Amino acid sequence: MKKHILVLFFACLSLSSWGQGKKVMLVLGSDNKEILLDRVHIALRLYQSQPFDDIIVSGGCAAHGSVICEASLMFETLNKAGVPAAKIHKEENAKTTVQNYVFSRELMDEQGKRIIQPGDTVYVVSNHWHAISVAARLQKYDQVYAKFHIEGQVEPKATDKLDYVNIFNGETDSEKFISKGKWLTPNAVWFTTDSIRYFMDNKLYNSDKAHSTYNTSAVGQFFPLIPELANQEALRFIDAADQGYFLIGSQLLLVDKEKKKLSKKLDLSSFIPNLPEQWKVHAKTGFIKDDKLFLFKDDGLLIAKKKGNMYSIIQETTANQYFKNWPFSWGKGNVSAAAIDPVSKQIILYRNQEQLFLNKELNEVEEVKPLKLKW
Repeated sequence: MKKHILVLFFACLSLSSWGQGKKVMLVLGSDNKEILLDRVHIALRLYQSQPFDDIIVSGGCAAHGSVICEASLMFETLNKAGVPAAKIHKEENAKTTVQNYVFSRELMDEQGKRIIQPGDTVYVVSNHWHAISVAARLQKYDQVYAKFHIEGQVEPKATDKLDYVNIFNGETDSEKFISKGKWLTPNAVWFTTDSIRYFMDNKLYNSDKAHSTYNTSAVGQFFPLIPELANQEALRFIDAADQGYFLIGSQLLLVDKEKKKLSKKLDLSSFIPNLPEQWKVHAKTGFIKDDKLFLFKDDGLLIAKKKGNMYSIIQETTANQYFKNWPFSWGKGNVSAAAIDPVSKQIILYRNQEQLFLNKELNEVEEVKPLKLKW
């Protein structure tokens, strides 16, 4: 089969906006190591042919039962080949091509800004024609100038559609497409005695504990007296049983969970005085149990102990090193939300369509279950 290179230009933006932003490469992962490395080598050749500001490598750990962490392997291969580590950003949640798109478009840099911005030029790289539909969707719905770069010997079967799994034409409502792609990956979760509230993408999904009935509302409708929460793209929440802390920038909003009211505002630096800068930007969620605070980011775990009205850091590590039986598929952490069940007192962690249960001593994983909730 003859080797071929396809490069297609999609032109939806005005000519005046082209080239005004950054040049970004998005490399799509694979659960097959040989195919994955093939895609990385394609990315390397493209990188060596022209300058890029940022490279996103997208793919989670153990997708489809594989034994590799896709983004980590791609990062290491690119870096060893001479690509500066600061240019490479790992997206480690995606299990599918749809999720390559969904999670990569939301990925943030060290300053807490989205890497892919309107006006950027984005090259979607693979040895598979799925790059076509991802590039097309990025251009149509994310206001970028998108190109796909395919190099290799993989060709569609006669029955395969060029729009891979209907990524481009399957759903014209972009917000709905994104939500369905990661359903359910909550940004925050809290329990009441008889219900569970899942917050995701400015929406609240209120379900009974059996997940048999549910209703939805906008976050702003649920918190009419806390306007700061209404416009957040992704709520960051630290659960503390009957109350919780929403992290917004450098502020913490202490909320009474029963009354749904703001109790007080705190400065993050006074709450955790020795908190490293990267944690201020990238901390996603956490929980407070007894006198300890557990704080998670994608590749890290921070543990702090209460001293007076503050918390002092006692350990910085990764979740896979700290918790026994940590599942390989969760990487070094990748926790999107944490919650405390007020009845059982159990700590439950959440990520891409899964929930993880910790033991009472908070040092071991008891069980991992799928998180199913009717769309």
